Formats: sequence, structure tokens, C-alpha cells
Amino acid sequence: MRVPQQNGPHVAIVGAGFSGLLTAVNLLKASRDVRVTLIERRGVFGPGTAYDTGNPGHLLNVRLDNMSAFPDKPSHLADWLAEQPSWRAQDGFITRGVYGDYLQALLDEALDDAPDRLNLIGAEAQSIDRQGDGWRILTSDGEVAADQVVLALGNLEPASPPGVEDAVRASPAYVENPWRFDPQTARDARNVLLIGSGLTMVDAAITLRRPGRRLTALSRHGLLPRAHATVPPTPYVGAFSGSPAEILRQIRAATAEADWRAVFDRLRHSARDIWRGWSRVERGRFLRHLRPLWDVHRHRLSPGPARDIHSMLAGGELTILAGKLTELKATDVIEVSWRPRGKKRAIKERFDLVVNCTGPLGVISKSTEPMIRDILDKGYGRPDPLGLGLQVDDEGGLLDGAGAPARGLHAIGPLTRGAFWEMTAVPDLRGQARDLAARILSDRP
Repeated sequence: MRVPQQNGPHVAIVGAGFSGLLTAVNLLKASRDVRVTLIERRGVFGPGTAYDTGNPGHLLNVRLDNMSAFPDKPSHLADWLAEQPSWRAQDGFITRGVYGDYLQALLDEALDDAPDRLNLIGAEAQSIDRQGDGWRILTSDGEVAADQVVLALGNLEPASPPGVEDAVRASPAYVENPWRFDPQTARDARNVLLIGSGLTMVDAAITLRRPGRRLTALSRHGLLPRAHATVPPTPYVGAFSGSPAEILRQIRAATAEADWRAVFDRLRHSARDIWRGWSRVERGRFLRHLRPLWDVHRHRLSPGPARDIHSMLAGGELTILAGKLTELKATDVIEVSWRPRGKKRAIKERFDLVVNCTGPLGVISKSTEPMIRDILDKGYGRPDPLGLGLQVDDEGGLLDGAGAPARGLHAIGPLTRGAFWEMTAVPDLRGQARDLAARILSDRP
């Protein structure tokens, strides 16, 4: 077992992407005796999956002036960029790889400032148990004892589309997780299906774009993410309240007189309070009927990738289809059956490569992540009422299987979306990381 050598409180953070790293940085800055262990199965600390890319076509979908890691230091990222030898913004957006370098710099600074208080473990956290007043985490490389634990696991694993059998998953022509896929392994594929039409599909399409290659994106609604304007719109100052249907009417009225982007930007700032004010029935109604519209307007493309995608559409390199996937069969290629939206008869097509771009799993009880399964099985946590993530209190503390606080066990990021909804983008996560660090330090025995 890895046992810390100093006497201060010890916090173990499972997951070392943005949320985990910023929680660690905030803890170390706020206290001179706290000790932090970051546990990351990928062995890559800081950038996380989202920012660990060198593709110049993968841009952030938030302008750099709103991507500082610290809400009270809005120019922190810009100041760091000014000291870099070479970087370029495109319409006010930087690449995700450059942002990953920024996060790496934050980690390096934390290691320099607190080398004896920050420990990095490249291993998979597999299970957790109570140990006295604290916790014991079993990893693939040993054990970690801690006073408090933060689950910063990011998004759940990719959702599996319907009709995907084991024979299809075993085929080299099928990619379940686009973030663990080397596109060079499919360089000869000419006819490619991308399941989904959101931001993950856009990244995959830009990555897989080749002369002579035909890309097809299939999703239930066939909706593409909308694009940011090249210049930020005039802010909208109205307010939103009421049921999902009432807010939809307010949005329609607002967009008749203001840029829809400004309207959704304003709505985003109220999203947490609106979500928490809705009943479980209203939240479910939003998820069933309005979430696709919210996603494409809220989670936008930066102008550069938007131009690339529309160029591909205009040139016939990419086709967007609306319909329901019904079956995939593995032969020498992948035979796909799908039913166009509003039609009863299915269509069959053959593809050299099929890439699952449906995004993360949306039902936590179906997750196969070892730590999540272990926590649910042992009753240290439970799904939120809609099953989107783990049920937490107002400050991110887990509630156990009986609904009581699981003292010393916390969650951050997408795992908390059932309570807060908007917990995926940096402007939301950085504040949550700061507040969670303060809560942990105030919760010391």
C-alpha cells in the first residue's frame, strides 16, 4: 500500500483530466499541508482525453478568453499563451492540443511548487473500501490510502449503438471508441459510416477526411452542431424561468430580437438554477423532447471546423442522414441496416469502416467502469433519480445507497450532471473544482 509520508490530510483524486487536475491545483494552492494523489489509468496527467490531440483541426469550442483554468483570473490562459514561442488562434479559438499544453504547464507548476505533496500514479482505480475514517483504493498497481476521495472520471465510456453484436465488435472494421482509434489503421477504407452527428462525429470526420473517401453520418434527428459567430454577439440581458415548454417559448421570443447565440449564452448561465428548479417529470420531459435542440445550440463548433464540415457537405465528401440504426452485421465489411426518420422500410448499406460517435453513455447503471460498478455494488453511491450520474448533495458529496452522505467521497464533472446538468465545459468545471476544493478543506476532521 502506498502510504503518504507527511502528516497533513491526504486527498486521492481518481482521474487526472481537467476536473481532477484543477481540483488538485486548487487544493494545493489553498493549503500548505494538504497532500494529493492523482490516479490516472491512461498515465497521461493533465490534458485528459479531450485535449490530448495533436490534430490542428481539433479546435476548442469555447473562445480562449473564456477558457482560463481559474474563474478569478480570466486572463490566465492569455497570459500563458503570450509567453509561448508559437501558437495561433483561429477566430479566437485555439487548438485542443495547445490547451492540453496549458494544462500540462499547470501540472508542472504544481509539481515544482509542491513536489512532496503531489503524487502521480499511472494505474487504473478498480475498487474502494472504507478504512477507519478514510478510504482505501485498490489500483492495478497497488493500494492508496486517503482521508478523502474525489471521483473525477469525466464522461462515461461510449454508448453502444443498437444492433452491435460481439462479432461486429471483434471486427477491425468497427470502432467502438473513437478516442482510442488510430485512423491510420483504416487508411484504405473508402466508405465510412459515422454513427452520430454531434461534436464527436465532427472530430472524426475532420480526422478521417481523405481524397476519394465518402463519409456518412447517421443519427436519430440528423442535426449538426451549430457554429459560433466569428465575432462574439452583443450580450442578451433577458431572463428565463418556468417549465421546459415555457422556457422554449421564451427562447423563441428572444431569438426574434437577438442573436440566438447570445440568447443561449445567457440561458447557459441560468441553466443550473433552472434545472434544479424543475421537477423530476420536467427534467425527464426536457431530456426526451428538447435535449437534441439544446445540445446543437449550446455545444457549438468553432468557425474553422464549421467551415470544414460545410465544405465537406457541399463537396459530397460528407452526408448527414436522419434515421434509426437497426442492425449491424460483420462480413468482409460491415453491413448496416437503418430506417430513415418517418419511414417504415429499412435500408441496407455496406461500409468499409463504422465508427461509433454517439457520445458517452447516458445511463450510469449500464457503465462497466470498475470504480463506478464497485461504488454502486457496495452502496457507497447510487444513481441520481434520472440515472444520468451519481447522486450528490449541493456541494458534490456522494449520497450512499440509503441516501445518506458518504462522508469523504465526492464527485466532480459529468458524474454530477443529474444534480447540476451543465457540468461538461471548462467555464462550469473550473468553478466546481474551486468550490469542491474549498469544501474538502473545510470538511477536515
